[in-house]
Parts: sequence; structure tokens; C-alpha cells
Amino acid sequence: MKKTFTPCALVSLLLALVLAVPALGQVYSVDYLGYGWEQGGPLKAAGDELIITATSTYVHPAFGVDLGTEELTFYVSGLISNGPTDFFGNTQINYTGGILEIYQDPLMNADWGVNPPNATSPGSFQEGSLFFAGAFTAFTMFFDPSGSYGSFEGTLDGVAGSIIDGVCSDCVYTWGGAFQTGSGAQVPEGYWIQVDGVFEIDAAVSSEAASWGSVKALFN
Repeated sequence: MKKTFTPCALVSLLLALVLAVPALGQVYSVDYLGYGWEQGGPLKAAGDELIITATSTYVHPAFGVDLGTEELTFYVSGLISNGPTDFFGNTQINYTGGILEIYQDPLMNADWGVNPPNATSPGSFQEGSLFFAGAFTAFTMFFDPSGSYGSFEGTLDGVAGSIIDGVCSDCVYTWGGAFQTGSGAQVPEGYWIQVDGVFEIDAAVSSEAASWGSVKALFN
């Protein structure tokens, strides 16, 4: 199965979430679309592993990647669910662990297939040269009361890849966006969610309080 998407609904959560986020200097971004699935027990259960494979739809020119002749592929693995908790009528799931790998691949053969893991996913998303690898320091998913859509936000420590310190020093790496479950999106068989988001590299200079609305604005 090749790349076919319907737009993810932008999230409008009924909560006011206050976070400490860095004041941004120069921001370099990579947009992506993809799908995720869980391995383990029932969906959202504590101990389940969340896995996401995705491809880039936009790359900041500073990275020198031509999406016409090569692709950036994403592989997220090792995110372990702490189980769902209530958050003002919504559902929140915090995850521990997790690695993000991004590959620069001239073969352009990323293929989700069905019922992952399979012959092409995640394997075809781990080919080419390593563009970035990072370890998650935090990752959270927020579900609306229906459980059919929501948002996610993660922060990472960069550990490897061709872009490490290439565009800034003391960089802040974030991974976030919106998702829909199979009931509200064209999700291939065996996958759980469709994701639509952005990987950002920020040259941060300070921290300040921000509302949930301003955090969401990072992904618009």
C-alpha cells in the first residue's frame, strides 16, 4: 500500500493546559504524515508499545533534502504506555522510553502495507542514511471524550544523525501533531491511528509559560 491520506482534523481539546515551553529562536521543521499501531494488550493499556511509521511532506530548505529525488522516513518505537488517565473529561496517556529515527533514502520505497509489522513496515522506513536519531524525554497523547481524535507532544534528546548540531547548538527537539483513529480516517488494516504533525528543531534561548492554545499553534 502506497501513500494515501485524508486530512487529520485539527484538535480542539476542551481544556486549558499550561506548560513550560522554550521561547523559540530560529525554527527548522520537517512535516510528516503516517500511521501508528500498538503491540501488547488492549488499545491504550499500560505496558503497550506504540510504534509509528511516517514519511515527510515538507523539509526546511536548510537541510538540503530534495523530496523529489529522495524521501525522509520516520520510525518511532519503544514508547511504552503508562495507561490512560482522566484529564478534565478527556483522556491522557503518558509514555516512557521511546526512540525516533529519521532516514534519508533515495530509494523512495516506503510502504505501510497492512497488519504491521509486515514485510515493508517498519523495514522500508529504516533504509538509507541516518538523518536524525533521538531518545524521547517525554511523550503524551491527548484524546477527546469520543476517543476518535486528539493530539500528541514529545520532546527528545538528539543522539545521532547527519543533522546533529548542523543548524544550531543546544538544540531543542520536539515531535508533535494531531491524530485520528481508524473510525475517523482512512487507516490501513492493522493500524490504529493516522498522524499528521511536525518534527521541529528549535534554537531555544529561554523558557516561558504558554497556554495549550499556543502550544497547538506550533503545529498549525
